[in-house]
Amino acid sequence: MKQYNFWSYRESACKLLQGNIPEHVLSNTDFWTLAQADAMFPLLWTSLTETQKDTARPWLLNPMNERVFVADALRLKHATSRVLRAYHDANIPIICMRGLAVSEQLYPKSYLRPHTDIDILFDKKHLLMAKQVAGSVLHYRPINAYPMLFKLGDIPLDLHIEPIGSERIQAWKHITPLHADDFFKFSQDGKIAGEDAKIVDPRVMLPYLCFHALKHSFERLIWLYDIALLAKKIEEQSQWDEVLEGIVEYRLERPCFYALSYVEAHMNTPIPAFILEQTQPKMGFIEKRLFKRFMNHEIIPYMAERLFARMLPSVRLRISFWRETIYPREEIRAQVAGGGCVKCNFIRTRLKQITRALWAMSREIIQIIRA
Repeated sequence: MKQYNFWSYRESACKLLQGNIPEHVLSNTDFWTLAQADAMFPLLWTSLTETQKDTARPWLLNPMNERVFVADALRLKHATSRVLRAYHDANIPIICMRGLAVSEQLYPKSYLRPHTDIDILFDKKHLLMAKQVAGSVLHYRPINAYPMLFKLGDIPLDLHIEPIGSERIQAWKHITPLHADDFFKFSQDGKIAGEDAKIVDPRVMLPYLCFHALKHSFERLIWLYDIALLAKKIEEQSQWDEVLEGIVEYRLERPCFYALSYVEAHMNTPIPAFILEQTQPKMGFIEKRLFKRFMNHEIIPYMAERLFARMLPSVRLRISFWRETIYPREEIRAQVAGGGCVKCNFIRTRLKQITRALWAMSREIIQIIRA
């Protein structure tokens, strides 16, 4: 039986999404375990069952699987509905980022896009009241180590005053001028989870989703599939000129080029040639190798940090970015430490990460020399 890692899993998943079903995925538990971890299980399961209705795989084709997907989706939908209604009643304008906003707007069935938390964006002037609504009205419990994170049961509510997280990683504000104001400026009235909500225009949403996927080193295939579905919607509505304006204005050409190149090559997504031409960054020898590895489905360690450093406009800012990345401010150190003695656990964790990074870099250098 084929042994899967994320590299081969991604290649097979992309083929399955296009209806080209590798025989070994039908009963390979490694593949489906990775799909579960990647939030792709409902999508891949549905794609398989639609083309393999007569396949005798009871453990895979059991109708109970779909009921589990739907039950989880309804639970998050109900929670999101409560959040939207509470902030609407408190007269605090909010944007629902990713999560249900993506699943309801882009997917044929919202349960095909699993999500486990609720991310909302609002103006900084509403910060105090927003926290009061989360705690006093919605009864979400604040998480001490995370000042903007609340939780009710197993559902986190993450508050944001900046869409890219620059309030947490200061260097990111030098990468893109994308701010909360842009989300509210380029949005339309609509419905999410049955409640009145702002629907963000593709002009902002596509570069934002590409930035977010890169921020996490493109480590989840579901984020790239979100981008693929949004790109198809943009193509259908002939909005590429408008979207390109947003990409250039927010200086997010590099993450958009990476993400759009991938979905065009592996997810049968129509991307106009002029979009890829005008977003393609200048690449040195090392980045060309990174891009090639990414296009070959590889999960590249610390890809986000390496590409973000290239996006900063000066050497001084790059040095500042690396300093903040290696030794961030106290809030981030507490998150990295994960509890206990913050100083001890952070240093121990960071040393392990630096060791892994140096080992990965040394392997790449050896491969370059051999090539």
